[in-house]
Amino acid sequence: MYAMRIGLAAILCACALAEAATVDKKTWMDGMATAVPTLFCAPKQYFRQCFAVSAAECEETSASAVRVCLNKNKDQIPDVLNQPQDGQRLGTIIGHCAGVNYEIVLMKKRSTDPKCNDPNNWR
Repeated sequence: MYAMRIGLAAILCACALAEAATVDKKTWMDGMATAVPTLFCAPKQYFRQCFAVSAAECEETSASAVRVCLNKNKDQIPDVLNQPQDGQRLGTIIGHCAGVNYEIVLMKKRSTDPKCNDPNNWR
C-alpha cells in the first residue's frame, strides 16, 4: 500500500533532479537527501496527514530514513547517473525504502483514519 504512495514521491524527486542529462553520484545523493524529506513532509502528503507528527519530526524521521537507504543502496548507484532513467529507477528504490523505514519508526503514531489505508488518496 505505501509503495504506491512512496513511488509517486520518489518519481517526483527523481524528476526534480533530472534537469541535466547526467549527474554525478554525490550530487544526486545530496539532492535526494534534501528533496525526499521535503516531499514526504509537505502538509497534505500521506506522511503528515496519516501520522501524528510535527513537521520537524516528520522531516527528522524521513531525513534519517533517506540517509539509511542511500547508504544501504550506495553500491547500486553509478558514479554518473543518466537522467531521467537512472534517477527515476533509483529514486523509486530509495523512496520506497525510506517510506518503509518511516512507517516502521512511526508505526505507533499512524492514524486509524480509513483514508490512510487507501493508496488512491495519495496519488
